[in-house]
Amino acid sequence: MSEFYIYDLETLPNFFSFTGKIEGDDTIYTFELSDRKNQRNELLSHLSYLQNRGVIMVGYNNLGFDYPIIHDLLTSPHAFTYQRAAQICREIIDQQNYGKAGARTVWAKDRVIPQLDLMKINHFDNANKRTSLKSLQFAMRSESVEDLPYPFDQNLTHPQMDEMITYNVHDVTETEKFLGHCKPAIEMRQDLIQTDTISGDVLNFNDVKIGVEYLIKKIGRSKCFVKGSVPHQSIRGHIPFKDIILPIEFKTEPFQKVHDWFLKQEVWIDSEAKPKLETTLAGLQFHFGLGGVHASVNNKVYKSNETHMVCDIDVAGMYVAVAISNGFYPEHLGQDFVTAYEQLQRDRKQYPKGTTMNAVLKLAGNGVYGNSNNKYSCFLDPKYTFSVTANGQLHLLKLIEHLSLIPGLEVIQANTDGVTVYMPRDIKYLFDMWCRDWEKEVKLVLEEVEYEGMWIRDVNNYLVLTKDKKIKAKGAYWFPKNDKEYEGWWNKDFSNMARQRGIEEVLINGHKPEDVIRCLVDPFDFMLRYKTTGGSKVYIGEQEMSKTVRYYMSKTGQPMKKLAIPKGKKIGAYKIRPKPKTFSSKAQWETFKTKVVAEIPEDSWDERIHTKKKTKYAITVTSIQSGKLVKECNHVSRFNWDDVDYDYYIEEMKKLIIGENHV
Repeated sequence: MSEFYIYDLETLPNFFSFTGKIEGDDTIYTFELSDRKNQRNELLSHLSYLQNRGVIMVGYNNLGFDYPIIHDLLTSPHAFTYQRAAQICREIIDQQNYGKAGARTVWAKDRVIPQLDLMKINHFDNANKRTSLKSLQFAMRSESVEDLPYPFDQNLTHPQMDEMITYNVHDVTETEKFLGHCKPAIEMRQDLIQTDTISGDVLNFNDVKIGVEYLIKKIGRSKCFVKGSVPHQSIRGHIPFKDIILPIEFKTEPFQKVHDWFLKQEVWIDSEAKPKLETTLAGLQFHFGLGGVHASVNNKVYKSNETHMVCDIDVAGMYVAVAISNGFYPEHLGQDFVTAYEQLQRDRKQYPKGTTMNAVLKLAGNGVYGNSNNKYSCFLDPKYTFSVTANGQLHLLKLIEHLSLIPGLEVIQANTDGVTVYMPRDIKYLFDMWCRDWEKEVKLVLEEVEYEGMWIRDVNNYLVLTKDKKIKAKGAYWFPKNDKEYEGWWNKDFSNMARQRGIEEVLINGHKPEDVIRCLVDPFDFMLRYKTTGGSKVYIGEQEMSKTVRYYMSKTGQPMKKLAIPKGKKIGAYKIRPKPKTFSSKAQWETFKTKVVAEIPEDSWDERIHTKKKTKYAITVTSIQSGKLVKECNHVSRFNWDDVDYDYYIEEMKKLIIGENHV
């Protein structure tokens, strides 16, 4: 196995530093280029040593930022200075600001030294999962959470350069810590490379990319792409649902009306309006949409006993199974897709859970669904997407209709791929009969679990204890208990885990919140995170904080507040009104505003461009944790057990207690 070398750069107008280390080795290498030092030759020698040693260089967003700068050094060494590094840094930031991220990408075949980007493999470059290394420091419960001490465009004094090097070292050690958490994912990718299962920059593929690339290989790249990277696609302007809905028959009028509603829908792909339906079925309010369905009781507790049971059933591999059982496929791929997709299912059964191939085959099956609605993917076909989701909902709805007709059975919850019920044990044979009949009819497989108890606030927030004493939690009740449970969730905010840890004891074992809270002994459970955005500033008392603030609720702390500063606006200037409808485009409105501003005296109001109420741009002050006191603990040593405001955490825990409506 290759050695990993973790590294990070700091680049400012008059300062450049490179810091790195071999994984597991205490030796840290730092090189500086500035007006006080020029260690370019030493750095080049070090990089040559790393290349000859055959290491893989590991970073966080290194493919997007660090390596393009290093590549410039390696390919044009005599022209590389700290000014040159700062210029590339500005180019990269400007490209990102204008939506052109990746313009300086160095492809795998051109890299002088192999690269592994921990941001890439975790898909944190996705807008919905964007996560900074500072957020990860909080999630990893690091001893110290540190932000860049100075703006990236600031010239540094020599003492400030020393501070920046210390910060640079900290980022490297934190990246190494996250590398340790990512080892299972990395080992899987190395297995795929060694077995030539898929090709490309595999070490930096996210999970979805791995699955998609595997299926592309099975279908044949020439069938998926016109030429090079230009994908075959089925592009559609609109989709009449009458063309995709299966002839599913329902026994009762309320359920049949839902089927009729789906038949009438037409989806225009470029429209923001998406059809939704709310209706009462089986005693619950159901919410149907294009992507799925949900329904739930609220604020109730259900427990299995000698006479009654809580039972949950899920469709195994819902999206994949619905596509295969009904022969759905992206139109441009035809039977080749069907053949390859069905083979995935058969192949996966041959590999035990936990093996690389089992994981890859699962990723391949699930990855296609999301990519069938991705405008850059060779699987693009919205008709396929909605065929799977709409008919999947109707299949599940038919099962719910069957179950709701069983005397004494109550539907607790339903979502896109499953349903939870509460029923007398003596009617379980009827439940089983309907489930087996449904499986035969729709060619899907149900997986059943009995719950010992279910505490359900709503469809997205609940706690479950299974018969074999496993705990399942969602939403406000979920927290990771081990490294494995962090996988796929590192982007979440892990603030105030004392609440989630404590509520399990309160609900499952009946303890009181005020007793549980004092049994928690990990200070990180009591820490919270606040991250400022834009040009905002956060203060605790009168002291300005860094952009990422780790803090705890304190009996003797100070109030916390945010000062929001209008970006690019002059404080005290009159506010510009929104674009009037009389202007056909934003560009036309911008041109008009510029013209008016040139005509009027500075800082004066004009009805043509300013708000009618003559409002002005101002700094907005917002209280954080209103009415409470906090203390910053970006370094764990500043946490003080004697000062913890336990009452706050007790009240937060009480918010998760399900109401008294017990069944």
